[in-house]
Amino acid sequence: MRIVLDTNVLVSGIFWGGMPYQILELWAKQKIEVFVTPEILLEYNDVMAQLGSKEKNKSVEYWLQFIHERCTLIHPRHEVTLCRDPDDDKFISCALSARASFIVSGDKDLLTLKEVEKVEIITPGAFVKRM
Repeated sequence: MRIVLDTNVLVSGIFWGGMPYQILELWAKQKIEVFVTPEILLEYNDVMAQLGSKEKNKSVEYWLQFIHERCTLIHPRHEVTLCRDPDDDKFISCALSARASFIVSGDKDLLTLKEVEKVEIITPGAFVKRM
């Protein structure tokens, strides 16, 4: 299953567990395929570096390597401007270009859209229940 992970879900899973961590486990077991663009990958790296230094989390290097090895990197063919927060448009552009089924997010600006061109935008809990 093709998905796009909002940065907040990735980071929550790595640093705090819960439903977001269950998504990371699905990814590790190759039950899902996670798509990113260069812009998303850069955001993942930046946020992980910032939080890793604050949390003194030794697994940050492991997760950065995991992300780089397991993400499917694409260059978006669709550029959208739909979100209240323009910074979130990159996730929609990625999902449309990747023909993903879901964007998994905890961001209300994305979640209020619910669906864009057959790409569902759902919470980590809703995604785990579907799996």
